[in-house]
Order: sequence, then C-alpha cells, then structure tokens
Amino acid sequence: MVECLVSIILPAFNEEGLIGAAIESALRQTEHRIELIVVDDCSTDRTVSVAETYAADDRRVHILRCQRNRGPAAARNLGLRNARGKWLALLDADDTYDRRRIEALLVLATAHDAEMVSDNLVIRRENVPPYLLIPSTVLPRPRMLTATEFVLGNIDGSRDRQVSYGFMQPMIRCDFLFLHGLRYDERNRFGEDYMLYIRCLQAGARWWVTPEPLYNYSIRPGSLTGVQTANDLKRIAQLEAELLADPAITAQPRLTKALRRHKAKIDRLQSYRAVTDAVKRRRFGSAMQALLQSRRSPFYAALEAARQLPTILRKAFRGGYTVRPGALAGAEAAERVGAELPSQLATVDGVIAPKHRAGSNRGP
Repeated sequence: MVECLVSIILPAFNEEGLIGAAIESALRQTEHRIELIVVDDCSTDRTVSVAETYAADDRRVHILRCQRNRGPAAARNLGLRNARGKWLALLDADDTYDRRRIEALLVLATAHDAEMVSDNLVIRRENVPPYLLIPSTVLPRPRMLTATEFVLGNIDGSRDRQVSYGFMQPMIRCDFLFLHGLRYDERNRFGEDYMLYIRCLQAGARWWVTPEPLYNYSIRPGSLTGVQTANDLKRIAQLEAELLADPAITAQPRLTKALRRHKAKIDRLQSYRAVTDAVKRRRFGSAMQALLQSRRSPFYAALEAARQLPTILRKAFRGGYTVRPGALAGAEAAERVGAELPSQLATVDGVIAPKHRAGSNRGP
C-alpha cells in the first residue's frame, strides 16, 4: 500500500454543483501520496452521488456520511478520526487547490520543522478581480506566525485587520493533534476553527506561512457570514479565560494584551447577543436576567447596541437580510459577506469571520 502523507478533509452540505471542482483539484496534486475524505453533512441534493463517481475511479477518495447535520466541526472531527495521513489538510466544497499546494506546504514544513503550515489565499468573488488575502507588503517571504499576530488578525478594527489570518486553511500534523488531544469543539458552529488554532499555538505549534497563493477561496453572491449564538461566544470567552490563566501565556505581555482585547470584544458581543436572542424569542424575563448577569453586562449590551445602530439602519434602508430558515433574524446576525468593508472580507458583529458555508457557521 502506498504511504499516505496527507489526509484532505472535505466537509460538504448540498454542494452538488461545486464539489466536483474541489475534488478534482485535490486529486490533481503534484504530491500523489494523499487521500481525500469527503464528509457529507446530511446533504439533501446529489452531493454524495457526485463524490461517489470520483470514488469509483480513484481509490484515494473515501466518503463518510454524518447521521445528522452537525456542522463543520463535527464533520472535520469525523474525517480526522478516519485519517491515515501524517498531515491533516482542509478543503471547502466550493474552493479549490492549486495543483502544487500540498507539495509546497510539505516542503515548507520540512524546511522549518513546523507543526502547522499555510499559504496565502486567492479571494474570488463575482465581478471582482481576484485578490490576495495577505498583501505582499505584509508577507513578502515565508515566516512563522506568532500567536499574538493570529489573535490580532481576528479583531476587526485592529491594525492587523487587513491580514485576517483566521481565514487561512492550515495543514496540521496529525500526531501533534493526537499528542495534545486537540479537536474541533463540536458544540460551536461559530469560531470553532479559531478555537482549535489558538489551542495549537498554546501547545507550542510552530506555524509557518508562505506568501504563495495556492488556495482559491470563493465568496459567492448571497452567501452569509456565520450566525453566532450567545453560547458560541460564551465558549470562546471561556477558552480565552483559560488561556489568560496559563502562566506560559501571561509571561508574554503582547499576547496577553491581544487576548484581553479579543476577549473584551467577545464578552461585549455575548452580553448583547444573550439579551437580543431572548427578546427575539419574546422571553423578556430571560432578557432581563441576561442583562443583569454581571456588573458589566448592561454596559456591554448598551455599547454593542450603539455600535450596531449603523448596521441596523443599513438593513432598514436596503430591505432586510437573507437569513437561513431557522436562523435568528437581525442585522447583527446576518450581514452579507463583504458588505462595505475595505478588505472585501466579512465580519460578524465586529469580529472577523470566514464565510458562511451552507449548513454551517464559521468564524472566530
């Protein structure tokens, strides 16, 4: 049996029209020692049938099916549990790889003895010329990404906002993940990738980034950013509280400051979200309880409400947002991707978030 170096995990939900291009880009890699694990998250279209046509012709393609729709974290974990490769790579069903991607990242990893490696992204949107996620002035040559830079890049409004490292799709050593017991938090459909990556960095992962744009990241018209719940935000805040209690973290002043900034924003959003979610469900007693959950909650909720006002007004003027069935309506929840942002990337309630995938919510 040919050695498998890289397991490419491809979660999919109702992507019959696009998944073929994603699969072909993985199978055309110059590094052939790969396997492609397609994880279907209970699609209701022909996604599985399309994947099966490739599996019939190429033994490297494997198909796993979730028993119920559980979101991207659960799908990726299922793929990881069944992976045979030394490395874990991610590919979204509407994105594609450059044919040299896996080979180039393996060379980068070997050269720097890295546990995580990633490349630049080519952002592709309809009627917009392709552009790089990370400007060449910011990343002129390969270098190691620090935890401080990663956290700051996930805070809208920071000096590193244009970098948006949270959008990257790193390749991670499987033995590193297993050694430290690291997995995606399946409870979250928002911020699950941020939570995993910051834990990897806390565990000592060396994350190297190359300026080569080898991942084609598509943003489709009408796609939505993730809809985060108060509990999603609460779990992110709890994780960051744990990090801030780690002596290894507090020994790094810049990282500590960055985490405190990010956590303060998450705390503010969580207070606001807890109140608005309850109000939308007409549970006014719960809304009042959420408002008074801490001494800072009223201040946080008021501050975020003031910050949300321009977004709410934009919603009113353009006639509302498109929201998935079952998702909470509201300007703060479903801003259209890229709306009025200079970087042409998306934020959710002021926190940089990767694009929404059908059947899933993502972002830090």
